Amino acid sequence: MLRILQALPLAWACSYVEIPVTSNGEEKYVIARTMELSNLLGNTSYSIEVVAASAGKYGYVAPVSKFELGPVSLKVAFDGLNEKGLTVSALEFQESVYQTGTGKTDVDSLDVVSKLLESCDSIDSALAFLQSVSVVQPKIPLSPAPIPGLHWAITDSTGRSLVVEYLLGQLKVSENHPRVMTNDPDIQWHWRNLNTHVNLNPNWPNLNEFLSVQTDDTVGTVPRPVGHGWNLHGMPGDFSAVSRFVRLFYLRGYALREAAPKNFEDAVVLGTALLNNVYIPYGTVATEPEPPGVDRPEYTPYAILKSSSDLTMLVRGYRNSQWRKIDLSRLDFSQNRALPLEDGQLGIQDITDIINTPVKHAIRV
Repeated sequence: MLRILQALPLAWACSYVEIPVTSNGEEKYVIARTMELSNLLGNTSYSIEVVAASAGKYGYVAPVSKFELGPVSLKVAFDGLNEKGLTVSALEFQESVYQTGTGKTDVDSLDVVSKLLESCDSIDSALAFLQSVSVVQPKIPLSPAPIPGLHWAITDSTGRSLVVEYLLGQLKVSENHPRVMTNDPDIQWHWRNLNTHVNLNPNWPNLNEFLSVQTDDTVGTVPRPVGHGWNLHGMPGDFSAVSRFVRLFYLRGYALREAAPKNFEDAVVLGTALLNNVYIPYGTVATEPEPPGVDRPEYTPYAILKSSSDLTMLVRGYRNSQWRKIDLSRLDFSQNRALPLEDGQLGIQDITDIINTPVKHAIRV
């Protein structure tokens, strides 16, 4: 069991991207995020939980991961949105080195999301909270080994976006102007790495036309683009954190250049498309071989779209990919509630009877 607990978080990975929406001169953001995790020992489950507001604490909504590992039961919120529009997203970050010996109140890294959501109403108050405590290694029962860490994306209704990391025992805060985040290495390494993909281009790849020569009739003019997509040639396609970061940054940018979202619905469409590009099918990512039987194939058990300004969260599962909406402005935060993240359905609508029923203004084909 000790070796199992030491291996617990090794499969965490996630992708995060913000999508701007400009309406009536006001810029808002819709956040798209995936959660990647293996089903450790086949005993990992997920729920959507409403945490009640109480004296001095805010209510919030969070997808919750529950691990049942022998004698240890662990519930963790890796994401959430509270009633004041503060959002926090935790993503795996193995380079984390947390704080020690500060003399401040200790907060386990696995509790940071819930602590911020219940205690803070803005980025400023979230930073004040983090500066008032010491974020430390999680205290997992029976586990003597350090647990690989997390870093956090934090936004609020003003549109400000931060990345919070703990490097060499020090709190490091970065204003997240690129508004993309994945996992290791640290966020500023990812920013520099974008410079190595400047060959990518949103335009038709015709810069080599000056080299064109005519060959025989069966080949024609060379070189020339044959088919679409060559402007993206060289974009990394694997599921590593480095590659996912590059894809989300460039694909979002090119999509915005062509058709920037004009409303929340447009942003949902683009966010869904971007998440689909980093969605991990079960069985495609290799598992950790040691200890045997612990790690299962990593996949994407759920995805989220959320808006601080609209106080809205959309959630979908792996089997049922239909978005389910939670409007926090209408939510009752007087008591805790939970429901399974997967509803046992596939989200498929049978429209056979609709087609068979004569409808006025039906389209003739």
